[in-house]
Amino acid sequence: MTTADNPSAQSNTALLIYGIVPAEAKPKAAQGIGRKPAPLRKVAYGKIAALVSEVPLDEPLDRAEDLEGYSRIVDDLVSQTSVVPIRFGAALEDEAAVESGLLEPNAERFAAALDDLGGTAEYLVTGQYVEQTVLREILEENEQAAALAETMRTTPEAANRDVSLALGEIINSELERRREADTEVMVSALRQLTEELVLRPPTHEEELATLAVLVPLDKEDELVHAVDLLSKQWENRVTMRIVGPLAAWDFLAIEATESQ
Repeated sequence: MTTADNPSAQSNTALLIYGIVPAEAKPKAAQGIGRKPAPLRKVAYGKIAALVSEVPLDEPLDRAEDLEGYSRIVDDLVSQTSVVPIRFGAALEDEAAVESGLLEPNAERFAAALDDLGGTAEYLVTGQYVEQTVLREILEENEQAAALAETMRTTPEAANRDVSLALGEIINSELERRREADTEVMVSALRQLTEELVLRPPTHEEELATLAVLVPLDKEDELVHAVDLLSKQWENRVTMRIVGPLAAWDFLAIEATESQ
């Protein structure tokens, strides 16, 4: 958590900032995060407001459930109002600091961002390879890989180390080639709905790709349909998944101390 430097402050609490919303927004009443959650409230400045909750300075927000709860609160706002998400852990000492240090210097920027986000949400579209299917593809299409695999099958395990390393290099190279080509197919399919796409790096070997897309909420059914078509195209080869609607974390999330 980052707090403004104010040695004279007497309070042992700070205001944790979740996101920026229109001042007239009326999010459903909810509690913030922490070991003793405080109510969420707005700090308004002109046409914009920060959604905040009070947190004790002597109780760090270092639990997994704190981050999960924070993300859930911000993501739930998407179905209620436009929201510019703030990165987890940013706090300022009081309402005056929120107004003068965050809202006032960024008022035009935040208002424009809220206008741009109106009626949209982020969705994560992930493709994951079916390992055995893709491995079979590689062995069927790459003669060298197939020969090495046969050698491993017919040779004592103790003598297979070099063969195993060589086969692993070929498989990794072939998998990367397929990943690049298949990612282009995903991007092309989703660009039919939006030009707002962010490609996230794969988190494990079997992951094809994760694309963050910014899509109007009323086009969610079209997004689901596009992903269903990919699932049918890649049946038994790639498993497709959609997560959302979410706040625009990959497009507009900022640090609470930013002022530009």
